[in-house]
Amino acid sequence: MKAELILKKITNNWVPKCICIIVAVALYLFGKTSRLEKKTFSIPLIVKEDGNLMSAEALPSHISVIIRSEPDNISALTSGDIQAVLDLSYYTKEGQYDVPISASLASGVNLAAPVELTVNPEKIHVKLEERTRKAVPVEVPVYGNPLHGYELKDIKISPQHVIISGPKSLVANINQVSTFEVNLSEKNEDFREIRKIRSINRHIELVSSDNVEVNVTFTTSLVTKTFNNVQVYLVHLAPHLEAVSIPESSFTVSGAQLVLEKFYPSEYTMQADCSMITGPGEYELPVVIAVQDAFKIENSDLTTVKVKIREKTVAVTPVENSTAGKN
Repeated sequence: MKAELILKKITNNWVPKCICIIVAVALYLFGKTSRLEKKTFSIPLIVKEDGNLMSAEALPSHISVIIRSEPDNISALTSGDIQAVLDLSYYTKEGQYDVPISASLASGVNLAAPVELTVNPEKIHVKLEERTRKAVPVEVPVYGNPLHGYELKDIKISPQHVIISGPKSLVANINQVSTFEVNLSEKNEDFREIRKIRSINRHIELVSSDNVEVNVTFTTSLVTKTFNNVQVYLVHLAPHLEAVSIPESSFTVSGAQLVLEKFYPSEYTMQADCSMITGPGEYELPVVIAVQDAFKIENSDLTTVKVKIREKTVAVTPVENSTAGKN
C-alpha cells in the first residue's frame, strides 16, 4: 500500500517534474562549465608511419591544442603533458587523404573531470607514398688551404655508400649525401677523422650508420718556373780561343714548390761543350741544362747554340829604350 502511494506521488504530474529535473541538471552543468578555463598549447606533432606507406610532403612540426578544464587543472598543465598524434599506419594504398589528428593527455597525467581537448587543425591533408630504399654515394666537402708547399693528395672514405629510406619520389631524386665539412687549413700531415652525414630532410632516414671514416693524405705541391736570359757557359774551350759573344737562352723546370722557390741558375747551369773546337770559326754546339735531380726540365728555347770563335788577341807590352836620356 505504501509503495503504491509512493509511486502515485512520483508519477503524479510527472511531465513537469521531468522538465524540472532536466532544467536543474542543465543549470548545474552550465554553472560548472562556465567556471572552466581554457588554454592553448603548441604541441609537437607525433607522426606514426609504421606501415609501408609514409608522407611524401612536409608536415607541420607543431599543432595547436586547446584544453578546457578546471582552473586548478589548467594552472598545473604544461605542453609536455599533452600529445598530438597523426597516425598513418592504417592506410594501405598510395594516395591523398585528410587524416584526423588525435590529442590526449600524456601517459601518467591524470586530471579531474571535466577535461576537453580540441586540436587545430582537426585534419591534415597528407600525400602517402610507398616507402623505398636506395644506395647512394657519400661526398666529403673540404675547406681551407694546406700549409704552403703542400696540397691535398687524396680523400678516402669508408663506407663509400650508404642506404637511405623514404618516400619513393623523394628517394628517386637523391643521388648522393654529404658529410659535415673537413678542415684542411694549415695542415700537411695525413690524418683520420669521423664525420657524420648531414640530414637531408625529416622524410629521408639513413638505414645504415651515419658515421663515415675519412682518411686524408697530402703531397708536396709541384710547380713550374721559367728562367729567362740565362747565359750559356762555354766549357772546355782552348785557352788560346774565345767567343765573340756569349749567347743567352731561357728554360722551364718543374719540381717541389718549397725547393724550386730557392733555386736560381748559376753561370754553369746552361753549358755548351767546346772540347772539339781547335781553331777559329763558327760552330753549332749542343746545350746541356744542369739542374738538380729533383727537378724536371719542361722546355728550353734552344737545344743547340751557334758560337763564333776567334783567336785571343795577345797584347804587346812596349819595351822602354834603355839608352834614352844618355848623353
